[in-house]
Amino acid sequence: MAKSTDAPKIVAIDDDGKRTRVRAVRLEIDYDDGRRLLLDLSPGAWGDLEIEADSVHDSDLPVISLQPGACNLLSVRVEVHPEAMSSALVDSAGDTEAFDEIAPPVREAPPDLTLSVQRALEGEDKANAPRKNQIRRWARAALREDAEVTVRLVGEAEGRMLNRQYRGKDYATNVLSFAYDEGEAMPAGGNETPCLSGDLVLCVPVVIREALEQGKTPDAHFAHLVVHGMLHLQGYEHETEVDAGRMESLETEILHGLGYADPYA
Repeated sequence: MAKSTDAPKIVAIDDDGKRTRVRAVRLEIDYDDGRRLLLDLSPGAWGDLEIEADSVHDSDLPVISLQPGACNLLSVRVEVHPEAMSSALVDSAGDTEAFDEIAPPVREAPPDLTLSVQRALEGEDKANAPRKNQIRRWARAALREDAEVTVRLVGEAEGRMLNRQYRGKDYATNVLSFAYDEGEAMPAGGNETPCLSGDLVLCVPVVIREALEQGKTPDAHFAHLVVHGMLHLQGYEHETEVDAGRMESLETEILHGLGYADPYA
């Protein structure tokens, strides 16, 4: 874990010009209307500054737009759009621009995902954990039916405890899937049709360690494990060679659609 003295110095200035100096590796800027802008300055980030937009409601799609103002000035604009909107967004001038990278997959009748993310993390593990909007994107890509899913991000101690308790193996593993009986949960819209319900547990330090060992980026490995876990929740298994081949092929196809390489190559 990086020492606090390694964190960059941040100077916050209020309306009266009062300056407050802090050391931080992550800034969270909350707007009154539910928008949130996150700035990641941690040494482990993939760049000098990682910017992420978020919103209070899972049904909203946060969008970041950049407007150059001068050679040393860049304005960051954060907007929130209802998720049902087309992937083509209209700017203030009336021009239409496509945001394929951030738009949800376009399907005739997309499955409904109610997602909750729990973070039982601290220190370096917390800094290395994926963001909720990333997890939502990965989970949706693997979804074939309506689902209510909780993703819990844990450290090595809890990961080991859960693996020992539920699988009888005394070590922390990368992902655990817990599927519940159909009918226990209902879609958010009040539909009486039962939907899939389950939990995924991701052990952050194990995933980071495996990514380094396998020469992958952390987000590529996290994406693979979320997709893998989501397929398990939907009944896919890899106990036999035939089932394993089918599941691996589907995982590779889904990850390719997300922009990631074959995880088994």
